[in-house]
Amino acid sequence: MTISQTMTGDRVAPRRRRIRMSSVFWFTLPAAAIMLLVLGVPLVYSFYYSFTGWSLVLPGSDQDLIGLLNYTDVLGSSEFWAAIRVTLIYAVVAVSLECALGILFAVLLNMEFFGRGLFRSLMLIPMVITPAVVGIFWKLLYEQDSGVFNYLLGTIGLEPVPWLSLTFALASVIIMDVWQSTPFFTLIILAGLQSLDRDTVSAAQADGANALQIFRYLTLPHLVPYITIAAAFRIIGVMADFDKIFLLTLGGPGNATTTLSVYAYNTGFKVFDIGRTTAISWIYVVFVLLISAPLIWRLFRGASVNRH
Repeated sequence: MTISQTMTGDRVAPRRRRIRMSSVFWFTLPAAAIMLLVLGVPLVYSFYYSFTGWSLVLPGSDQDLIGLLNYTDVLGSSEFWAAIRVTLIYAVVAVSLECALGILFAVLLNMEFFGRGLFRSLMLIPMVITPAVVGIFWKLLYEQDSGVFNYLLGTIGLEPVPWLSLTFALASVIIMDVWQSTPFFTLIILAGLQSLDRDTVSAAQADGANALQIFRYLTLPHLVPYITIAAAFRIIGVMADFDKIFLLTLGGPGNATTTLSVYAYNTGFKVFDIGRTTAISWIYVVFVLLISAPLIWRLFRGASVNRH
């Protein structure tokens, strides 16, 4: 290849990249515009109404600008901080259990055994069921007088458990979410296990490393990015959980299972205070970002390090 051909090729390559990026921009522009219209405009309107005293029972109140009063009222409310506490307990316990069980099931499903494909398919069933159906399904299981769980306890001579009582309601909601969302962790971690370099594992085995050492020093560090991805998605998802919690407990008894999403719903559709509800929603967005930001930052930082 001559020098002139090399220089020509060097000039053509950036031009092709620019054309390719331009094509990507124009192809994605319609979808981006629709997303901006569908999501951006309601967000701007909701931010505006969070500074108003709009109530559905007071005509014309949507024009009453009250400044930061909605935000100060929400942040000064004991019910709001109770909902924060319930949301944090629900998120931390549920995601931790899902992560631990997801690792366990992924390791088991990564092994060779008869019927592995069938078990992998069955594992996905809870994840694809809609949350509303999950809430109704588990309400039937938890029913104190005629529920499946208490019937099974009765067959072995045990007293029925008040699953949806003040004492057990939050634990019951967590169990329901763990059942539905553990397959999500399992699926992502299983993908990570299958991408593990087998030659490295074989070399460690040849050097005398046992299964526990291989998992501790090779497998687990390799899985950290996958666990981080799953945890980030699940924390955002569990913070937004509403339908299955509402259908199971209505946020009760009392405020035992009133998460931030349920609290916002009750304010908007029981009290009809739209201004206060939009303020709760924006505080909710900031809260979710603060919780999930460290995981997202860790994920992007790791990806940047790997590129370099």
